[in-house]
Amino acid sequence: MNQSRSIIETRQKKLMNHIREKKTVSVAEASRLLNVSELTIRRDLAILESQDLIKRFHGGASFNEKAAEHETYLEEKTKLNEHLKDLIGAYAADYLPAESTVFLNSGTTALRVLKHLNGKNIRVITNNAFAPSAVWNDSIELIMTGGECRNHSKSLVGSFALNTINRVISNFCILGANGISRIGLTTSVYAETQVNEAMVNRCNGKVIVVADGTKIGKSYNFISIPLKPIHTLITDTTADPQELDILRQLGIDVIQVSV
Repeated sequence: MNQSRSIIETRQKKLMNHIREKKTVSVAEASRLLNVSELTIRRDLAILESQDLIKRFHGGASFNEKAAEHETYLEEKTKLNEHLKDLIGAYAADYLPAESTVFLNSGTTALRVLKHLNGKNIRVITNNAFAPSAVWNDSIELIMTGGECRNHSKSLVGSFALNTINRVISNFCILGANGISRIGLTTSVYAETQVNEAMVNRCNGKVIVVADGTKIGKSYNFISIPLKPIHTLITDTTADPQELDILRQLGIDVIQVSV
């Protein structure tokens, strides 16, 4: 059974507090301290490293001294990311013209786009199981793909979802992502790559990626789509400028909302 998000976040906070205090920790030590497997600790360290809080080395990790002066604790970082996602969602919603038919995937930033579409006459086809909670205006025609609901991401996947998508031709496609880099849009869940690919293939207009700055330059195990079909990336000013330059050079129109 998957652990709840709160349990995982609590464990990661304890791990980060220990590293902050001791300056370094081994995987074996952290495993004993938190009473979880070494594999779980390695995963937690990978997440903390992606947030620039630590630096990993073989068999352990150390506190990121360069980030010490402006370190953001996990709960603070979560709040910041939510604010950034909301800014990105608002910009993307304004970007979409009324009377459009839009594919929207299961990302949390994509959900913020939907929230800001309330009041605009628009049709949205989505595999985001949280979507109904973000719609409170009858101007939005919301169509759920159906499918198997993944517990962790609340994304609808599988043949039911694909069958629905393949019956639609959209004007726009809005995709959230775990990561976007020079290799394309990537995710840690294979089933979601099939849905994202189908949405792109059935879109006859712009494919727009919405991703906060922490996602830029990151890559995960499975490629949803390569960069070529992506027209626009909407992100924020915390994103790595070098990574954004790479994406621009590869033909992506990059828009940054001010924090």
